[in-house]
Amino acid sequence: MLDHLLPPSGLPPWSDGDGQLDQLQMAVRSLRDEPCATRTARDFTSASLRSWGLAALVDDVTLAVSELVANALRHGVVNASYAPSRRHARIVLCSTERSVLCAVTDPCDQGPRLRDFDDEAESGRGLQIVRGVSHTWGWSPLETGGKAVWAAFLPSAVHARHLESCR
Repeated sequence: MLDHLLPPSGLPPWSDGDGQLDQLQMAVRSLRDEPCATRTARDFTSASLRSWGLAALVDDVTLAVSELVANALRHGVVNASYAPSRRHARIVLCSTERSVLCAVTDPCDQGPRLRDFDDEAESGRGLQIVRGVSHTWGWSPLETGGKAVWAAFLPSAVHARHLESCR
């Protein structure tokens, strides 16, 4: 499955280019377009990260997964031209010693669009949030049609990031 997410070079977009992948842990979950899908995605992500000993990343990664799943179900699944049996989203979580990748796939070929920040907009901030909590993010077309929108996280960066609380 990972070969469908990686670029032709085979190196993950979040790697440092040294050509080596550490021990890989992977978890995959399919989601249908239903009211509890985003909560299911958060629970799945949280449980996976905790089982891998990455509890420090749970808040940021589950926030990113929530946004990516919401986008996939709102735009990717609805706008796909595939048969209803292929209209689902999938979460792919990958962890190595150096990084964590969360990817959400959907059957729509159209890539996501990062919108400019607008104080008066009621939606459209999801990818800004993903960009803010992740080390890097992007998207890749899938060989089988559709796309994967991904965000990468560095376990060591969690302690270096300082967020201001809202009052």
